[in-house]
Amino acid sequence: MNSPLPPEAAYWNATADLYQSETRISVDNFHYGPLLPGDNELNLLPEKMKATECLEVGCGAGQNSIVLARKGARCTALDIADRQLAIGGRLAATCGVDIDFRCGDMDNLGDAELGQFDLIHSTYALPFSRRPQQVIASISGLLRPGGMFLLTTSHPVYAGEWIDTEEGEETGVFLQNYFNPPPDIRSGDMDHHGSASHSVPPSQVWSWLTNASFSVDRFLEPSPLPIPNMSEEEIRDRIPYESDDWRGLYPILNTVPPVVIFRARLS
Repeated sequence: MNSPLPPEAAYWNATADLYQSETRISVDNFHYGPLLPGDNELNLLPEKMKATECLEVGCGAGQNSIVLARKGARCTALDIADRQLAIGGRLAATCGVDIDFRCGDMDNLGDAELGQFDLIHSTYALPFSRRPQQVIASISGLLRPGGMFLLTTSHPVYAGEWIDTEEGEETGVFLQNYFNPPPDIRSGDMDHHGSASHSVPPSQVWSWLTNASFSVDRFLEPSPLPIPNMSEEEIRDRIPYESDDWRGLYPILNTVPPVVIFRARLS
């Protein structure tokens, strides 16, 4: 991509090693979010992946692309953080697959020479976009007729504040404005370049999709698996994305959905 990278790239580069070391992200099971079941249970991916041309937008270290490549797909993975991509390159080599890692900004997908794809997937990258509607429109232009777009994005309810009331009272989430939730502001690095995640109602994302000629055929607000009742072996087998910090947030995740998932196809 010829466009300059946004200043947020510095934040994601600075946090790449810590994020990848503290978070267990499977290369065997496609993930959708923290403590959630993977695609082995949700079954949203195409049944046949061999020779399928795939693009991952906002890939991090590309674990989901590695999952697909191990199924025989031909995968391109895009992210703004070259440090994340370097980690992904080593991980792909360890797994014995070839991923075409690209450093670039999802907000300038239209400027990229990426080609055409059968499947485009993005897990929790869209909330960090400055122009999410434009990103979705650009993705539409990169898909072949009948192609699939699998989008996981933030749920606005999860942007609320967790409230603990007086002893014996109920706890819950306080969200002052569902239509304009507060951003999730990430601290910056030494140069004070941070990043922020913005949530919008699912109906708004649905409108962006339909305006870009997509037809939504699956819509999910998945709940976490019951980790307090699961063995460590079962957690590793069924939950492809988790960490100690996310486990600590299970009481909240078990109350409100952290993400919303859209599966859409070009109309």
